[in-house]
Amino acid sequence: MADYNEIVAFTKGVGVRPVSFSSTDGTSAKQIYAPDDPASRINFLAISSTSATQQYLVLQINNGTTIAPLGTITVPSGSGTNGSVQIVSGLNRGNLPWIQIDSDGNPFIDLNLNMNIEMRLLSALASGETITVTTSGGSYAA
Repeated sequence: MADYNEIVAFTKGVGVRPVSFSSTDGTSAKQIYAPDDPASRINFLAISSTSATQQYLVLQINNGTTIAPLGTITVPSGSGTNGSVQIVSGLNRGNLPWIQIDSDGNPFIDLNLNMNIEMRLLSALASGETITVTTSGGSYAA
């Protein structure tokens, strides 16, 4: 019987990508991660906000034909930008109860090729406000 690798190891580059939302974006979805290979993983979503009010972001998957919501992430006002409110981890069971956890306790999302991850605001930001979503992911295809 063949032995199988029990440890997921990224064999290609891990990429970090920031995407910003502003008042001019309204509630339009933006791509935050697009896998390059059939076996990709998102390691983290870090969300900061300059908004004076709490905001809500919808995490969704889009394969070019179907858009499937994955959950709504609550972003407190000033998250990660005012010194008193921590940056929001978008991959947490409070917002996404279905999220998988690896053997080290870290949340992740596995993706197939063309399963693009997007986010959109439930309501538009006020003028001058921004929300920045920074995503880290990579490929573990050989």
